[in-house]
Amino acid sequence: MKRGEVRGMKKITIALALVSLFGVSLLPNIGTPQHAGGAPTVSKGQWREDLQYLARELPKRHKNLFHTVSREQFERTVAELDTAIPSLEDHQIVVRMLQITAMIGDAHTYVHLPQTFKLYPVSLYWFGSDLRVVRAAPENKQALGAKVVKVGGMNISDVQTRLLKVLSQSENEWFVLNNSPGYMARPEVLQTLGIVPNVSRAEFIFEDDQGKQCTLDLTPVVPDASFNSLWLKAATSEPLSRQKQNEPFWFSYLPESQTVYVNFKGYDSLSENARKLFQFVDSNSTKRLVIDMRQNGGGDFTKGRSSLLPAIKQRPAINQKGHLFVIIGRRTFSAAMTNAIDFRKETSAILVGEPAGERPNSYQENDEMKLPNSGLVVSYSTKYYKFLDEDAPAVMPDKRIDPNWLDFKAGRDPVMDWILSPSRT
Repeated sequence: MKRGEVRGMKKITIALALVSLFGVSLLPNIGTPQHAGGAPTVSKGQWREDLQYLARELPKRHKNLFHTVSREQFERTVAELDTAIPSLEDHQIVVRMLQITAMIGDAHTYVHLPQTFKLYPVSLYWFGSDLRVVRAAPENKQALGAKVVKVGGMNISDVQTRLLKVLSQSENEWFVLNNSPGYMARPEVLQTLGIVPNVSRAEFIFEDDQGKQCTLDLTPVVPDASFNSLWLKAATSEPLSRQKQNEPFWFSYLPESQTVYVNFKGYDSLSENARKLFQFVDSNSTKRLVIDMRQNGGGDFTKGRSSLLPAIKQRPAINQKGHLFVIIGRRTFSAAMTNAIDFRKETSAILVGEPAGERPNSYQENDEMKLPNSGLVVSYSTKYYKFLDEDAPAVMPDKRIDPNWLDFKAGRDPVMDWILSPSRT
């Protein structure tokens, strides 16, 4: 959330431009940070001016810039980049600035990447220790469902280690799982980190479930709003939770179990959407309410507190153990993470799924500044929130169920299967 808005959290724009897990345009909710303008074209001297502006202004504007990295280390890294700028290409300077903001150690502080940064035409997702291709352009259909084993000749585990340099370095492991696949599809990032030799093409080696490998040279594209509309899916079908990907809030009734399933991705028009939801709950025989926040990257947590919590508390038939469930996951971030804590503290909700992708006690509420020459946008945290007494790494579910490749491929949702199971314990 930008300064001037009511106490909430602005969702971080982390998932690589237009590509989500399901290949749907979800701007601005996934992948790497985005910059509203085109690729900056500035002189080396202007880049150095921008770097000094960044180094001067961030400590002034951030709530506590040196909560993780020391001032000395920050200034030393800035000086190293300043010296290197004359020998770097523009995209390398941008990524090196991103590395500096990643050092700060909170996910609301980052450099937005230019829209003209390219993408390899695949969508990737971690299932345990396997990084799989869940969607791909038709010309790369051989890779669908396969594991990525090497990029640019480098083992995928080593690629992941290098990518940590551009990811917030004190957020939790589920934040990394959610966001590293997006950066792995960015040629400018991979080239700057020494993973691939150039930004024009990259060699990816994939392996199917029978152990057969194939090598593809992927050519990146500049994404637009429809660039992935014809991509193919690895999954044979889509469960309820992966439907209506462009709608921020929708619900469906499951008559067999008298369950109302709510897919809560965003906070737009939440008050009106919540009013319609509970009107429906009251008008139908509802024994169970499921609120799915796995795809919720944040917004204004006060809207969740004012629109959802009171309505649930006013309905004791729903607000009891075994009747109210909240699903969380690696992409449950910022305001969504806060509201997940609210549900746990103030209702009888059972939290199910993966741990959320942000530390409960952390720096949030980002504002933005624009670098004077390049126009690059830099976000920074303006507040610190302590939502739990203990310094936990994540909001942990009461029942942990991690994403599973075989279930995903078959279009099953093991979380909903567990919630709806008559034998659930």
